[in-house]
Amino acid sequence: MNILFVTHHRRFKTFARSAAWARELVSRGHAVTLLCLSDRRRLAWRVATGDGVTYAETPDLLFGSLRSGWDPVSAFRRWLFLRGRDFELVHAFETRPATIHPLLAWRRAHRTPLIIDWNDWWGRGGLIVEQRPVLYRLLFGRVETWYEEHYRPRADATTVISRELGERAETLGVDRDTIYRIPGGVAVDRVQPLDPAPCRVALGIPADRFVVVLTALDVTGDAGLVFEAIRRVVRQHPDVLLVMSGHRGPSLEHQARRLGLEANFRHVGYLPADALPGVLGCADVFALPLADSPANRGRWPHKMGDYLAAGRPTVANPVGEIGRLFASDAVGLTAGFDPDDFADKLCRLKRDPALRTTLGATARRVAVDRFAWPVIVDRLEACYAATLARKATASAPRRHLAATTDAC
Repeated sequence: MNILFVTHHRRFKTFARSAAWARELVSRGHAVTLLCLSDRRRLAWRVATGDGVTYAETPDLLFGSLRSGWDPVSAFRRWLFLRGRDFELVHAFETRPATIHPLLAWRRAHRTPLIIDWNDWWGRGGLIVEQRPVLYRLLFGRVETWYEEHYRPRADATTVISRELGERAETLGVDRDTIYRIPGGVAVDRVQPLDPAPCRVALGIPADRFVVVLTALDVTGDAGLVFEAIRRVVRQHPDVLLVMSGHRGPSLEHQARRLGLEANFRHVGYLPADALPGVLGCADVFALPLADSPANRGRWPHKMGDYLAAGRPTVANPVGEIGRLFASDAVGLTAGFDPDDFADKLCRLKRDPALRTTLGATARRVAVDRFAWPVIVDRLEACYAATLARKATASAPRRHLAATTDAC
């Protein structure tokens, strides 16, 4: 099957969902073109192949957080790119202007089934409130919500990353029978349980520290809970070390200094994707702080898949899909939303190596059995098959009423 993926993300951010799906689909004999934004280009297109996937990177005139599907010139150029091309199925990842408008214009001449993915809660009190500056919210708050919601009923099927987004889609008029919940996944062959000793040597982390790892590509708003918890753990266990990777905003260093945690905090910054397993391998425990907010209830943190695959226990707040995971499988400990309880759970795991081993083994098993990309894409292919069958049935010519009456 010849499939088109369209996303408003820059290429480097497609790894968490669309690119992972595309690679697995290609390995199964499908052809996938992934239309994404260029990481930096403002004028020139770039079309390249990676792992069998054709990446068509659209130039974008905007910058910073605006470089995320809002450029009208980018939208127009995407429409020009799609003209004359045929696909058997189209999967749109969210409905920003540069994603939905070129597709709707292209579909005027095609009957290709359209599936729309929903993997983050942006508008109506979601990520736009938590992650964007006030000016951005004032300029784009209502627009963001309108684009996020308005086009959902036009899809032939909807994939959602969480139960909450599925319920939200229903309230917008999306038929429940066309909604498919497909959680985040993980490359279990790339992320595996590793011996912590060489991992720590590689990063200059002392072998005798109790290491709590928190990875954060670009979202660090809930990290304050972990800093406060670490401050409390240090009172009992001075050897604890919080290790972070990803976004290294000045606020993180400031929190460490303010709380007197300079000796108990290490940030390794952004690392290449192939270096992430080494960071995960340093951990005794992972931390996943989640405020009980619409954004967190509506998403699946990609890092959770990495934590499971790395075979270590996680201390997390029981919010949304994470709460349901921890209720069904013993992959770690859930904590309240106060730093005292989060600290207590970290201390419990520090004192009980056998419990860490048991929870970590369960985490790895759950990653392989439920969240490995082949398992996830099995569900995706089932969605595609059902959507194509439904579309074919709806498009089939109906028998004339008189003929039906005669047959009776």
